[in-house]
Amino acid sequence: MPELKFREPTTAAVANTSLRIIAAGMVVTGLYYASSVVVTLVLAVFIAFVLDPGVKGMERLNLPRWLGSLLLVLLGLAAVYLLFYVSYDRAFALVAALPKLGERLRQVVARLEAPFSFLSSGAWSAGPAPVSVPTVRILEESPWGQYLWRGIGSMYAIAVTVMFIPFLVFFMLTSKNQIWATTLNLFPAERRQQAEDVIQSIGDMVRQYVLGNLLVAAVSALMITPIFMVIQLPYAVLLGPVSAVLNLIPYIGVVLAMLPPLLAGLLAFDTIGPFVTVGVAVALVHFLAVNLLTPKVVGRKVKLNALSVTLSMMFWGWLWGAIGLVLAIPITAAFKAVCDNIRSLKPLGDWMGES
Repeated sequence: MPELKFREPTTAAVANTSLRIIAAGMVVTGLYYASSVVVTLVLAVFIAFVLDPGVKGMERLNLPRWLGSLLLVLLGLAAVYLLFYVSYDRAFALVAALPKLGERLRQVVARLEAPFSFLSSGAWSAGPAPVSVPTVRILEESPWGQYLWRGIGSMYAIAVTVMFIPFLVFFMLTSKNQIWATTLNLFPAERRQQAEDVIQSIGDMVRQYVLGNLLVAAVSALMITPIFMVIQLPYAVLLGPVSAVLNLIPYIGVVLAMLPPLLAGLLAFDTIGPFVTVGVAVALVHFLAVNLLTPKVVGRKVKLNALSVTLSMMFWGWLWGAIGLVLAIPITAAFKAVCDNIRSLKPLGDWMGES
């Protein structure tokens, strides 16, 4: 048999690989420490992609681009304010009920722990022993809270992000033609058409993904909220849409969507029936959304396989927390669109896509 010979990498190849690893590490470090800035820019770009067709439609009505951009941004702010105004009272009432919910949780934990405490103390031979109610220590800074807000930062950073996004979206929409031309000028003349195709495909994907998921969330909320109201779940009008939005998260969405209504149910229910109804309703809506609504509404623009979706959610969730889970799929799909249009990266794009 002929002896297999392996070529040792040259010094230049080793140096090139090392530089790429260092560059990748620097990019990840920058994304982590500048997360509030990067997240703000990513959200602004995605919103601008979604609103751009509306601005084009207003241009066809002979409205100046700046005026169409301003009107759409103001309409978006009005919609957000209306949503906040409608849900504020219920959200405030839910926050006020948290101490009662904590007491209820302590009672449930005590009931669950009682049999195990009885067995571990050897009470079967020594007679009944008093059951102690476990104390629950409230941490000043919950690690779950830190995870949820990672990528956005403090309340000050959140306020700055919310304030800056409308301005960034307005400037991006108003100056789109100039930004588009200057961006394409960054590439060599022979690659500008390819770059334009990549940016266009990313824009189409983002629009279809965002608008499609908003429609799926709205339909899911319309299905699940009446069920919560029939069983008289506290704060049903607020928790229905929240569960519908959480249901959009791949794989773990169904579990996350069950948690808020199940916890709220502890405030009102003493029997197992309503909890079973909540679990079955959320699971059924999740099944319909994943297998029927999402393929029809969102389409196949996001052509990512299960492994790449899982890895992207793990990476962006670790990097940016809860907001990373929300942005993981569109960011990964945008990266795949880049890979699909660059010859050297096409094998990576094929590996990330569906067969």
